[in-house]
Amino acid sequence: MSDPNNVIVCPACDLLIARKLLPLRRHAHCPRCHQHLYGRYGFRPSQLMALSLTGLLLLPSAFFEPLLYLRLAGENSDATLLRGIQMLWQAHEYWVSALVFWCAVLAPTGLLLGILLLASGLATRLGIIPVTLKAVEVFRHWAMLEVYLVSLLVALFKLIDIADVRLGGGLLSLSILMLLNMTLLILFNPAPYWERVALDPPVAEGEPDERI
Repeated sequence: MSDPNNVIVCPACDLLIARKLLPLRRHAHCPRCHQHLYGRYGFRPSQLMALSLTGLLLLPSAFFEPLLYLRLAGENSDATLLRGIQMLWQAHEYWVSALVFWCAVLAPTGLLLGILLLASGLATRLGIIPVTLKAVEVFRHWAMLEVYLVSLLVALFKLIDIADVRLGGGLLSLSILMLLNMTLLILFNPAPYWERVALDPPVAEGEPDERI
């Protein structure tokens, strides 16, 4: 009988599959539904930590620096990400404002922080690996900087005909931040961290923890 610890369940079709050691940069897929199961990646946690730290350093510029400079009818103005959200709120577009704030600010920031905690080992030391992994799983589905940038480019093409438009430094930072987020989503594999949780034996109440 195979070791039950080496058997995994396909998350798509519930097929039981024996887990095998893969060569570097190879991935395992379900033989029934071809769902991606796990892989062996050629990157280290230090590389994930460097990418997430770079993204966090870009946040102030992406959020507070002007994305665009506009000159219309002799009036100069600039647009930042947070100011756009504030204007939506003041225009009583509360749901749209909250959605943009969540997808363009909170979710990308939470994704970077979560991966940084996992890659640096802080989540392990603090004992918050399960909570951090669940948070990253939520944030990875809602971090939609690319949608915001596409909307901004559409507005930019419409404004070119009626106003003098110049690109700001915030747009460059936001674009790099989007690329970093997409790279992290591709490289980050939560399976090894979940395995640590599964292999970590629970301590019974009233019993001393021998690992301390």
